[in-house]
Amino acid sequence: MSMISFPKFSRRNFISTAAAIAGSALVPRSLFGQDPVVDAVMKDGKAVGREKVSWKVRPFPMKQVRLGQGPCTAAMEADRKYLHSLPPDRLLHTFRINAKIASSAEPLGGWEAPDCELRGHYAGGHYLSAVALMYASAGDDDLKKNGDMVVAELAKCQKSLNEGGYLSAFPIEFFDRLRNREKVWAPFYTIHKIMAGLLDMYLYTGNEQALEVVENMAGWTAGYTGSLSYDHMQRILGTEYGGMGEVLSNL
Repeated sequence: MSMISFPKFSRRNFISTAAAIAGSALVPRSLFGQDPVVDAVMKDGKAVGREKVSWKVRPFPMKQVRLGQGPCTAAMEADRKYLHSLPPDRLLHTFRINAKIASSAEPLGGWEAPDCELRGHYAGGHYLSAVALMYASAGDDDLKKNGDMVVAELAKCQKSLNEGGYLSAFPIEFFDRLRNREKVWAPFYTIHKIMAGLLDMYLYTGNEQALEVVENMAGWTAGYTGSLSYDHMQRILGTEYGGMGEVLSNL
């Protein structure tokens, strides 16, 4: 097996790199698209100055970008074909079973298998993110329809569970085990993926129901974590928790 070789990092490299980093602090901020304006604000009863930064370049929606022919488009089309191959009912199977809703669909395998403690992280999370981003990137209405259907069914599961906004493909008892520091894989990691998928469906396809469901999940999360002391929460964070901070901040 071939190995990737990297150039040696000499003392000279280190000094020149450090000098470049230090010199970057002297570059006018206007080159980075910032246009500071001094604004007077009150602090401790006194007017003080602060810099307001106005945008020179603003982000634009993915819908305004379409890829031309090339390897990136080929990869995107391969992803699109794969997403179309996934039946929504199979994705929803473990969510429905957990919510005591009948399902006759063939279960998925691997990390989405009914006995895997990470089940739901792809079926209700990564899948929705992929569908939302594909819709924004390629305008695929059929995929959006599938994503909307999954969101609607997840909302039914959330309502059936009736646990203050909890939604997952595994039982809420996993979080009891987490609270008690008993063996459990990574429940918050999975919840993060589901919340991120729902939020992406709202952001990139405009699905309002997805926003309602993810807000309910955030409410449950606040209730669960709010009952814990700081030290207890720090111990819980010893178990992989994915990007919970990110998705809650984005929400």
